[in-house]
Order: sequence, then C-alpha cells, then structure tokens
Amino acid sequence: MREMYDDAYFDRDLHRHHWFTNNAAKRERRMREVFRMLEPRAGDRILEIGCGAGEHALALAHAAGTVIGIDAAHAGIVRARDRGGRELTANAHFAVADAAALPLASASMDKVAAIDFVEHVDDVALSRILREVRRVLVDDGIVAVYTPCLTHYVERLKAREFMLRQIPGHIAVRAPAHCASLLAAAGFAVRACRFLPSDYPLFGVIDRLLAPLPGIGDFFRFRICMVAAKA
Repeated sequence: MREMYDDAYFDRDLHRHHWFTNNAAKRERRMREVFRMLEPRAGDRILEIGCGAGEHALALAHAAGTVIGIDAAHAGIVRARDRGGRELTANAHFAVADAAALPLASASMDKVAAIDFVEHVDDVALSRILREVRRVLVDDGIVAVYTPCLTHYVERLKAREFMLRQIPGHIAVRAPAHCASLLAAAGFAVRACRFLPSDYPLFGVIDRLLAPLPGIGDFFRFRICMVAAKA
C-alpha cells in the first residue's frame, strides 16, 4: 500500500488543483475546520499524523508553539520539509515515521491532528495508532479527526461501485458511530462531532438543506469533524 504514496501521488493526484474536485473553497474550508477543531494556541505542542506534504502542519505552526508532522511516505515528508524551508517555519518539524510506533515520549504532545488520514488505514492499524496517540498526549490532550463520512450518498455509491469509484487509498471510510467506537476502545471520549456538506458546487447546497432533516439527514453528511479527549 505504501508504494502508491509516491511522487506522482503527491504532485498529480493529491495536490492537483481542479475547479470541481479540488478547488480553493474545498481547501480553505478544510483548513478552517482544522483550526476550529484544534484551536491552536501559542505554546501548544501539536502532532499531525499522516501529514503528507505538510500543508496543515505548516499552517498550524504559525499559531502554535511546536508542530511535528509524521508520515510513512518519504515523498510527502520531502515536500513538507522543502515547503517548510521556503516558508522559514522553524517550529515545524517533519519525519518519516510509523503512526503506530511514534518516535515521541509519553505525554509530550498537547494536541494531535488526523486530517484525511484515518480512511487510509484499516481498523486493526487505526486501533494501534489511536493507542499510540493516547500515549503521547498529555492528560487533557485532544485528538481531532477529519474524514469522509460513510453514510453520505456519494460514499454509499462508491462502496457499491455504482456510477462512482472509491478514491485509491481510501480503504476504510467509516460512519460516525464506528469512528467513535474505535476512539472509545483506545481510551478516548468524543467531545464534539459535527458534519460538513459536500465541497462540490451545487451538491453542497443540497447537503446543507437536507442534512438537518430527520430520517434522511445521514445521507447528506459529507465529512466528519470529530474531537475526542483522553477519557
């Protein structure tokens, strides 16, 4: 699986701008949600697991004390370090590492971010990762998860390969209750959970209108934004 996260993945697939599937509004809203969930403050020690090319970690570094980004993909870390060097972000550090065996001391981080990451790992791996996340967090630390929502009609179509195909690498898109149960099993309590509408033009309007409705609302919840604290 790691082989797919190469230079082409980061340059062509992940960060290729597209007016519909990867537009500026989508990227800006995701960044706003990252800041909303983590509420970075001066002095915070923040870890991003699965940081990719470092865009979120570097943005957080402007508001936090120290930010560490780790990813198993060497190609992503190379890009994160290059970008950090260009932006002169001295308090952001990047390393190739396994999120299930973090090279960090226990209780050394205040907050952990998992942004568009958990859908790339199965339940067994995610359970190990969450236990490691809990180990490195301080007692009142939090973890923020931003991930696709399995109950959304787009993800349901992808799961059945009806008209749409799943994004390569998305091997475990989950429902909110499933995410919460994995967090609970690792020793976390969900503090907040909200849902975002689709990032795609027009489809987002439909999601905003229908997501609040009882009975059918789950079909129009596009992204999960979940914050959990150590229980």
